[in-house]
Amino acid sequence: GACTVLVDGAPCCACLVPIGQIEGAKITTVEGLADDGRLSRLQEAFLHYGAAQCGICTPGMLVAASALLAETPHPTKLQVEQALGGVLCRCTGYSKIVEAVMNATDFNGLPHETGRSDNVGAPIRRLDGVAKVDGTDIFGADSIPEDVVWVRVIRSPFPFADFSFGDLDKFVAERPHIDAVLTAADIPGKNCFGVIPPFADQPIFAEGTARFDGEAVAAIVGDKEALRAFDVKDFPVFWSPRSAMMTVADAVRPDADRLHETRDGNILVRGLVERGDADAG
Repeated sequence: GACTVLVDGAPCCACLVPIGQIEGAKITTVEGLADDGRLSRLQEAFLHYGAAQCGICTPGMLVAASALLAETPHPTKLQVEQALGGVLCRCTGYSKIVEAVMNATDFNGLPHETGRSDNVGAPIRRLDGVAKVDGTDIFGADSIPEDVVWVRVIRSPFPFADFSFGDLDKFVAERPHIDAVLTAADIPGKNCFGVIPPFADQPIFAEGTARFDGEAVAAIVGDKEALRAFDVKDFPVFWSPRSAMMTVADAVRPDADRLHETRDGNILVRGLVERGDADAG
């Protein structure tokens, strides 16, 4: 729902509307919510209540909320939740967004500190907040240098399979628009990643065995149009599907294949959870 726009006042996901259906329609995006270059009350409320964090969902939230407020200037919490239900947010917990929308109509631009505060817990506006609510914030896909090469990832079509590569050097040599093929052999250091190091066991590129449908095994680097037209069936990788473990019960059976040599019994981690009277404890 981050791509929500208004089509003749009704919120729609832009990615789902064929352009042929909007001839003669009035389209409103987040950039159109400001009034004469000044942020709307709704946008100001988003800044004041801290409703814009990473900013990815913010345009969709603002546009969907503006449609609601046009019909219902003083919505209830349930009405706000229903109106915004089609836009997902991963970082605010929604509460601040809902609060901002509920108070937007009567928001009077309460002064807010824009810099540091000496008081722990004192609210301050995000230094990058305005760009997040007026649609000018730049995200990764918004700024692409003209001279970059592109990447097409080769992924496993099986939930569990061994694989091997053919002659990758020949593959590249026969295709002038492809610059390189990257595999696990090209990863410097340890080929794995994860937020918590002891639990990090997912490789950047699988090595010899793919453990889930869609796991990356290689990447082709080259010209954008050539990669877009490339048929992945022509990539020299050979698959040997194995019997997949599709449930937890299957994975912990004594005779189950081990997914990682360092994970005995296919268990990531064991721990102890205690519960009871916390005050007495």
